[in-house]
Amino acid sequence: MSHDLALFLSKTFGLFYLLGFFILIVIHTYRPSQKARADRAAQSILTTEDSPCP
Repeated sequence: MSHDLALFLSKTFGLFYLLGFFILIVIHTYRPSQKARADRAAQSILTTEDSPCP
């Protein structure tokens, strides 16, 4: 295996691997069944003490 072939294979399959991984993460994030969980996580960092001073 030459260096050029190894470089070509790593660039090609690395690209497809990262593209597929990105698509899976986006699908997982924007599923309708994840809305309640995402809303709960977004609100969990906010407490009543985080409001501005009067």
